[in-house]
Amino acid sequence: MAKFQKGQSGNPNGRPPKNRALTDLLEAAGNATVKDADGKKKARKRIVASLAWELLTTGKAELPSGDTLKLAPQDWVGLYKWIYQHIDGPPKTYMDITSDDEPIGNNDTDTRLEILRKLDSIATATGAGTLSSEADPE
Repeated sequence: MAKFQKGQSGNPNGRPPKNRALTDLLEAAGNATVKDADGKKKARKRIVASLAWELLTTGKAELPSGDTLKLAPQDWVGLYKWIYQHIDGPPKTYMDITSDDEPIGNNDTDTRLEILRKLDSIATATGAGTLSSEADPE
């Protein structure tokens, strides 16, 4: 067995990504085609999307089996949130950190050192001490 040279990885490509079995299985099942209520072939995920919108807008939906599903009023808000979270994604969250009414790190010209200095001045002003030795390298 050959030894690796010092500083050279024995696995230069890194660990292979883990197989996400459930995700893969769900995607394959969603891509499978079935006949919808009109007898047309559609991917299952398209049927689910249509049913979700039908439930949200009318409160009921006819399943491919012919059964009718009714949405309880208390479940309407949950479905509404689920649909819009999948359309728009989760709402953006941010933390507003300011120093003397000046945003920290929101300015493209702020360097890492300038941000550390601003954070350090906040920590010092609040009695938390110095955050980083890099905040004032001089």
